Amino acid sequence: MARAMTRQQVMVSAGVGGVTVATIGGTLGALALTEAEAPGELVVRAIRGDASAAADPTADAWGAARRTRVPILPQQLVPPALESAGIVDLEVEALHDDETVAFRLTWDDASLDDLDGVRRYHDAVAVMLPTAPGDPPAITMGARGVPVHILQWRATWQRDLDGKTGVDQIYPRVIHDVMPDDVLPAGVAAEYWVARKAGNPLSQAKRTSPIEQVVAEGFGTTTHVPGGDARGAGVHDGERWRVAIAFPRARPGFGDPLAPDGRWHASFAVWLGERENRGGRKHYADWVPLRLA
Repeated sequence: MARAMTRQQVMVSAGVGGVTVATIGGTLGALALTEAEAPGELVVRAIRGDASAAADPTADAWGAARRTRVPILPQQLVPPALESAGIVDLEVEALHDDETVAFRLTWDDASLDDLDGVRRYHDAVAVMLPTAPGDPPAITMGARGVPVHILQWRATWQRDLDGKTGVDQIYPRVIHDVMPDDVLPAGVAAEYWVARKAGNPLSQAKRTSPIEQVVAEGFGTTTHVPGGDARGAGVHDGERWRVAIAFPRARPGFGDPLAPDGRWHASFAVWLGERENRGGRKHYADWVPLRLA
């Protein structure tokens, strides 16, 4: 596995701070769904051809997928909690071939939030998978010795791919006196961008994917894994988000391959920027069965 950064290391290197993939667990107790009460079985259908095309949420390949509506709950197990839910369900579709697994996630959200600022937060969605087949680990991001694999798409990271996003875009009327890049050689100027120099994934000037991959063994153990080959994109139509997340079925460095003969599960989380969702203030779905057909 590539050299990883723990949550604590990411936050320390950020200087002022930042938000990374947060806990994906949530309220259990009476709201937890038993196997018999599961909101429907999520079936990953094989398609003819290359499922990697499904990294585009508008691809024709999605016509072969089955839609499953998964109930969504506000995270209220640990602080900071979400007081009330802004959505009630998440539409999940999934595809696979011999090389790739892809999810398409759709939820109602009339507000497109893809810039962070003072009390300004971004939209996001995540898929959580066990690292091995069988009974799923704790919904609270796994447990010690029983890790989970999480893939999170961020609207801000997708905006970064479409062009530079910085202070000028967040605050159009900002006035700069002078920036390190304006007066110093590139190598010297880079030292002044402390978080970026430290490798903080939230501060990178250039991105190759809008998706972050992490592993975790419970609350507070989120570990960023640099590199990775997850791909995806999101489309907002004015009323809802539709996001595709595609990744290698073999999952090198993240867990066992997702094989048709295994008993798999998946969980999901959604952040609504307009409602100031961030970190643990988010929506989550309990584990649902996942089958590679």
